[in-house]
Amino acid sequence: MRFHLHRVMPDDLLQILKPMPNTGFFRLYPLVPLCLSLAAGIAVARAVGLAQCVCWCGAGVAVFLVGAMALRRLPRTQTAAMLLAAFMLGTTLMVLSERSLSVALPKGYAVTEGIVADEPVERGRIVRFDVAVTSGPLAGHSVRVALLKDTVSRRYASIGVGDGLRFSSRLEPPANFVESNFDYVTYLQSRDIVATTFVYYRNWSEASVDRSALTVFQRARIAALRIRHALLSRYRALGLAGQDFAVVAAMTLGDKSALSASTRDVYSVTGASHILALSGMHLGIIYALLSVLSLGRRFSTLRECLLLVAIWAYVLLVGLSPSVLRSALMITVYSIVGLSGRNRMSVNALAFAAFVLLVANPLVLFDIGFQLSFAAVAFILVFHPLVGGIVPYKYQQSHRLVRWAWQLLLMSGLAQAGTLPLVAYYFGRVPLYSLLTNFVVIPAATAILYSAVAMFALAWLPVAQQAVAAVVSVVVSALNSVLSSVASLPCASIDGVRLSALQAVLLYVMMVCICLFLALLGRRLQAARDLSP
Repeated sequence: MRFHLHRVMPDDLLQILKPMPNTGFFRLYPLVPLCLSLAAGIAVARAVGLAQCVCWCGAGVAVFLVGAMALRRLPRTQTAAMLLAAFMLGTTLMVLSERSLSVALPKGYAVTEGIVADEPVERGRIVRFDVAVTSGPLAGHSVRVALLKDTVSRRYASIGVGDGLRFSSRLEPPANFVESNFDYVTYLQSRDIVATTFVYYRNWSEASVDRSALTVFQRARIAALRIRHALLSRYRALGLAGQDFAVVAAMTLGDKSALSASTRDVYSVTGASHILALSGMHLGIIYALLSVLSLGRRFSTLRECLLLVAIWAYVLLVGLSPSVLRSALMITVYSIVGLSGRNRMSVNALAFAAFVLLVANPLVLFDIGFQLSFAAVAFILVFHPLVGGIVPYKYQQSHRLVRWAWQLLLMSGLAQAGTLPLVAYYFGRVPLYSLLTNFVVIPAATAILYSAVAMFALAWLPVAQQAVAAVVSVVVSALNSVLSSVASLPCASIDGVRLSALQAVLLYVMMVCICLFLALLGRRLQAARDLSP
């Protein structure tokens, strides 16, 4: 393989693609191929449909694992057996997941009892929310409810997370949208939602329901979301309202129910939607802030344990979305590995996070948030060390402002490159000013997150808390105004993009080639600087 590469590639590019000499890829990044094999097994099982082959899939896992253990003296064959075992594990998990979601829906009108499992979202004359069913054949699963508002008595306004409901309606299997690449069915199934329904405003009532059918995880999540609801109410009590409140709620507590369609569109056109979805940036800021406020270096193990408890409590509080789970898993690896003095952030850590999430819920592979989150971080981890040298490191160290601007531009650019094909494929839009808006969006998001922490920390001092809330309101209003102005500029985005899956893959190939070219350029510039007197 090395011989052929030398025939078609320059030496500089070979050094880029080979981070460590005389070391195989599987030894450097053992979790990456295993994770990719697991994902491939999940995708194949989803596409082909292997519901009747669960025993054969499970047997395949056992056979290849035993084969891998017996082939220790043949490393290449052992590696192939491990990859096949991971592939078969993916197919097995996917089949088991699909079987658990295959439930028979009642015909005609049926009475359903359950617990409201998320924050109700108002859209026109409809209120949408999910209900964790507590009785009947769907017990343990969830139903997505679209409730017609009763505009006279406004009973719908009393519905909140954790409330018991009883309603009569027709339950329908989820269906995909017409002319859209978004797989809505899989999106719902990844959240254990097995049916959708429309409820007329006269056909529901509050009820005291038996919660014993709920799992421990469902109960914990609902309890955490009730706490989040109380925190959101505190935001409103401090004077945050309208879309200022909606942006702060989304950015700090992961609640997007109050975001209007126009606000979502402004953030989408300007390429700033990522700050409305909790991800690694948000958890990284919170982790850094808690690290500064923690015990110091004397009690490093105790400090890291307390930080991880706080991070995972926050993850539960904001609803356990895939992007937040990915970030929390990587921070956990970062924290644990950091105690041993090794490299904290690596592609292996990202692959480990993906592997854990896919084993826990195979359908998360098809979640857009999961795909966007991992694509952005993968591009940053792979290409940041290669492209960062375009601006000399010595120059960056002596000019802090240049270093900050370059690192922000580089991180944003790599994240945009990693997500661009997916954004174009799913949403048909390519924002053109996203790199520029990040110079406003990221500092503003940092200020808002820090201020939100200070706001709740100052609960014992109402005057100071109110002052911080006023500052947050000013920052969010300014941010919304700036993004609205950018969105109104000509050619702010390219809309109506229609990509096939193959075209999205080819676009990724192009993105990788561009990053490799920039890496090669950076290496040549560094070599020229080293040769200059």
